Amino acid sequence: MIIYNQNAKTMYDQRFMKGFLRCVSFCTAGSYDLLGIANYFRKRGHETRLLRDVLHVSHTRRPGDLYFFNHGCFVSWGFKKKIEDKFLEDVKTFAINPRETIETDHFHYHLTTETTLDVDEKYQLDIISLESDDPMLKLAISYGLAQSIKLESFEEAMQVAIRAHSHLPDEIAQRGEISLSRRAIFKRIGEIFIARSSINLNIEYLDVPEFFWRNPNLESYYVMTKQYLDIPSRVMALNQKLDVLQELLDILNSQVQHRHSSLLESIIILLIFVEILISLFQLHVV
Repeated sequence: MIIYNQNAKTMYDQRFMKGFLRCVSFCTAGSYDLLGIANYFRKRGHETRLLRDVLHVSHTRRPGDLYFFNHGCFVSWGFKKKIEDKFLEDVKTFAINPRETIETDHFHYHLTTETTLDVDEKYQLDIISLESDDPMLKLAISYGLAQSIKLESFEEAMQVAIRAHSHLPDEIAQRGEISLSRRAIFKRIGEIFIARSSINLNIEYLDVPEFFWRNPNLESYYVMTKQYLDIPSRVMALNQKLDVLQELLDILNSQVQHRHSSLLESIIILLIFVEILISLFQLHVV
């Protein structure tokens, strides 16, 4: 009976997914060489269109669209997983500052009469409904998908940085100081600074793309995607975590300054003590 129910569920899943295609966003690097990617695909018979910050790749005889963004993310529409895996390998050559862990987000899409983003409650799948197969419509939504997966990579990097240094305030509260050498403290300061600045320098990728200044009729689809993926509140939460990292940075800096001032005080006291000894010695000689 259990086997029958599982088979029935599998058959229903297949019927449900029939007519749906895969849409996956990837974050694999800090940035991409878009010109290199364009040349690579053109040599293999693909059509490419390079805009200011995004490259669109398609093929006249095969369905599917690829959108490569200069901030190290790309979105694939209508490809099977084995083809997506090949794209991941292809893009490695053109990745600048490749990530150790690839962030991905999965959706399913189909053509219908209205463009919406919704979740299927039964299967917990994100469903994109498209009113047409227009590549510009896909691009507008892809901007939001790419920003979301980039933001996810920022969130993960922030969590790693906070976890690695979260014990420091507790240590100060319990012991009154940090049990790290001066060199180790400077190393921690460098790690926090790099984590914080790498996000600050790239936070502009989460702004409204210039593409929509020239195509205002498509901006509503981008805004819809941002709202569905909760990007505004996630950016706010990311900024709060950046503030936490700044506070950790301030704690470490104050610890270094305290140690430096303590060392200076010790040197001054030692010099005064030596001066007193010299004075006493001179008096004794006289």
